[in-house]
Order: sequence, then structure tokens, then C-alpha cells
Amino acid sequence: MHNGIFFMYQPKYHNDILFGYEALLRSEINGGLSCPDFLVDKNVNNIKFDCFVINSVIDSLSKISDKEVINNIISINVSGEFMSTPILLSDINIEAIKALNLHLELEILESDKIINFEQCNENVNLLNSIGISVSVDDFGSDYSSVRRLINLRNINFIKLDKILVNDIENNPSLIQSIKILCEFIWSLNFKIIAEGIEKETTLVLLKSIGIEYFQGFYFSKPLRLESEVYRLDL
Repeated sequence: MHNGIFFMYQPKYHNDILFGYEALLRSEINGGLSCPDFLVDKNVNNIKFDCFVINSVIDSLSKISDKEVINNIISINVSGEFMSTPILLSDINIEAIKALNLHLELEILESDKIINFEQCNENVNLLNSIGISVSVDDFGSDYSSVRRLINLRNINFIKLDKILVNDIENNPSLIQSIKILCEFIWSLNFKIIAEGIEKETTLVLLKSIGIEYFQGFYFSKPLRLESEVYRLDL
């Protein structure tokens, strides 16, 4: 299919209790599932693409038969450019969000640079005012920096990238480093979620540090909850 995309939803847990899902962009290529990198790369810094994804997820959620799913927080990835530019609420299907009583969270992709922290914080406040929270995705890769953490306000979660947690069992010094990082993040009043959890031993070590929120194949692979396919035409 050309430019045909759909969404899969990966559960997120607070300790062992389901509290949300991340909406993951997927496409079918040669009979298999993959992230449509060609679309993401083609539309990098394209705010219309971010709005297309947000509104497509909202539409996707309206088609999920299990309404218990949409009672949880639903996370959607957006670019740093989207958060660095004044947001027009008219570009987002606010009416559907209210009608479905959705609890949305936008995750700023760590691979994208936030070029205007003042505007980003204004956007966070605007989104919070309509019930949409904002988090930082994949912290620990690319543009990660203490400056980014210090300059952001009213962020819900900082998501630790799987790169930081994958080798924690084989590297005792890494455990202490992650603990120090977590204590700093908590001192800024941000919550932490660790992604990429694949083994119980990793989970136990991260819990010993004090982390309570998790996501990964250990809990569940991404789930296809509805069959809608969306075509990008920007």
C-alpha cells in the first residue's frame, strides 16, 4: 500500500497495573509490519504531519470496540518542531477528544531538537488547559541534555530510552548512573517511565531504583485494536 498507515497500541504499566497505551505508527511492507520510516523522514519538521497523526489516532480510537482502552492515557509521538511552533487548536479535532472523553498525552520525540523552549512551554500550558498532557520520549538518545530538562515546564513523564536500560544487568556501574539520573529528574517533579523492558530481571532492578512506570515486550507487544488504514495526502 502506498502511504497507507495504521496504529498499534502498546500497553504501559504503573507497577503491574495498566494505565495507558502508546499509539505506534505502522505500515505493511511485503506482508510484514514496520514503522514507516520513509513517511517520517519525508515529513520531518512538517507540522501538518504531526496534526495528521494526532487526528488519525483520535479517529482510530473512535473505532476501537473495547471502550475500556480509551479510558486510559493514550500517548502520541510529536516532533520538537511541532512543540516549538504556536499550536492552533483548530488543527486538532478537539470536539472528538471531548466527545470520546479521551485522555491524550503528546510525547516529544527525543530525536528532534526543541528550538524554542519558551514557545514549547506555552504550548504545554495550552495543551494542559484542554486536558492534554505532554511528555518527553526516548530520553537518553540524540538531543538529550540537562538543559532540555531544566528548560521544560509542566512535563508529565520523562521516558528513559531502552538504550539506557538494556545492559543494566551486565553493567553494575550503569545502575548507579541511572539512579543518579532518576533522582535528578524526580527533583524537577517529573515522573519517569522506562521503556524497552524485555526481562523480569531488568524490571526488578529498575524497581529497586524507585521507577514505577514501565513499557515493553515483557508486558505486551503492540496490539492491533482496530482495522482502519489512513492515507497521507499533505
